[in-house]
Amino acid sequence: MRDRVRVATVQFATGTDLDENLETCLRMLDAAAAEGAELVVMPEFCNHISVYSDQDHCRSVAVSLDGLWLGALARRSAEHGVYTSLTVTVPRDGARVTATNVLVDPHGRVVATADKQMLMGNERAHLSAGTEASPLPDTAFGPVGLYSCMDGVTFEVPRTLAVRGARLLLNSLNSFALDEARLHIPVRAVENGVFVVAANKVGPLLPAEQVPQFSRALGVPAEALNGAGESQVVAPDGTVLAIAPRTGEAVVVADLDLSTVKPDRLRGRRPEVYEPLAQSRTARPDSGREPEVVTGCVPGAQENPELVHVAIDAGASLVVLPELTPPPPNIAPGVLVVTTALRDDQHLGQVWSADGVVHEQVQVHHCDRHAIATQLGTEVGLYPTPFGDLAVIVGDDHRYPEVFRLAAIAGAHLVAVCWQPEHPWECDLALMERAAENRISVAACGPPGLLASTMLLDPPADSLWNPNRSSPYNGTINTPISHRVEPDDGFLIGTLHPGRAVNREVSKDTDLVGGRPWKAAAAIVALPVQTTAAGVPAAPD
Repeated sequence: MRDRVRVATVQFATGTDLDENLETCLRMLDAAAAEGAELVVMPEFCNHISVYSDQDHCRSVAVSLDGLWLGALARRSAEHGVYTSLTVTVPRDGARVTATNVLVDPHGRVVATADKQMLMGNERAHLSAGTEASPLPDTAFGPVGLYSCMDGVTFEVPRTLAVRGARLLLNSLNSFALDEARLHIPVRAVENGVFVVAANKVGPLLPAEQVPQFSRALGVPAEALNGAGESQVVAPDGTVLAIAPRTGEAVVVADLDLSTVKPDRLRGRRPEVYEPLAQSRTARPDSGREPEVVTGCVPGAQENPELVHVAIDAGASLVVLPELTPPPPNIAPGVLVVTTALRDDQHLGQVWSADGVVHEQVQVHHCDRHAIATQLGTEVGLYPTPFGDLAVIVGDDHRYPEVFRLAAIAGAHLVAVCWQPEHPWECDLALMERAAENRISVAACGPPGLLASTMLLDPPADSLWNPNRSSPYNGTINTPISHRVEPDDGFLIGTLHPGRAVNREVSKDTDLVGGRPWKAAAAIVALPVQTTAAGVPAAPD
């Protein structure tokens, strides 16, 4: 198995003519091979744009795995001696059609397919979602993971691939959303400690005559319905190694050293705690609560405890403090204060009211800062408040997307995070994604320092599927509204809207939490496998 590989991500437009789309794929494959690529990643829906007049039309433009369309691409891969990954629609038994990742090896053989697990909006009208975990095909440079677009907007599918030993994830997209490149693509690399190669479309994603109809239905301007490009290669630390422009065809190449993927990158996970993630049960947040709450985060509370009362006097009903900050005496009725404390061999998140401690959350994962906390929690609990059910995240539990998901499927409206992040990606990517993929409000408070770790994150007021938008479309799927403390400020005051967690749909019939690929999440709750020094599954004895 080789560790070094040159990869290429290619972006281009497709239309409704299968022959023209095939010629585009072949031409771009030639261009990538000319750059010395050994692995080429192409976008989603390479055979035909993802709009169909009816089910018969959808099936008629799908391409068989052993048919002429993919056969031509496979022969060209063999001519160049490269791996090629792309997503096409494939006819299945009965009337089913799937959006399927296909990996072709340098000999022109289809060596793996992976059906898209989480369909987006209009795709649900004619396509069938995959229901099983995607395979992990072996290559000359080790196992790789395949997924498509919406499967990377939530954490489950990439996570199942990473925990099974993939060091390299390949994402084929068909997206007009600007937050794919800014958030959803790079976060999957850094939260799993792997490389990600992502290829997106450019140009119209719809037939020209249907653009006005979709523009009205979605409540977005017509020009926003083009592929957003910015195909990219991302390193395990979240660094974007190479990126294509927003518009126009492009071939982007990067040389990867897969030996830099750390074998123990996911060692802190606790699969036995995550069992609810592989079950269908999902609690929807109660809609009968107050829709908003004035929230104060007080990073300077340890140095100046009076700042807590300043925040309360400014109207805050919820106050979040840095970890291990003592709560103020004489908390006013109607005010909740969140902090943490060490007690015996536990690190506890605590919610305080005028009556004292009303809720405790035990740290779930090991944290080097609190090595004394050896007795870890086994669940994520919620505390009911007038403005929604509250979860508390402490230690380094924020690094594990499973924890926020456990809170969301239990019905949480908002999450308070008492933390001390060490890396910018924890603030700029990880916590932003936890709020986005769960459509949940987050109040995070860290100590004063170089990182802007104190922030308020809120779901946007409008989902993508909303013709009566309250504000202009900003080009994203679900990027949270973010407010961060300034370096010299002792506290941050703002209004969160936990009531927005009631609506978890980002597009028509696309529920981020209730529609999660829970059947495919079995690998997340499986006990970890033994791995080799390269971080890949070890051969059985």
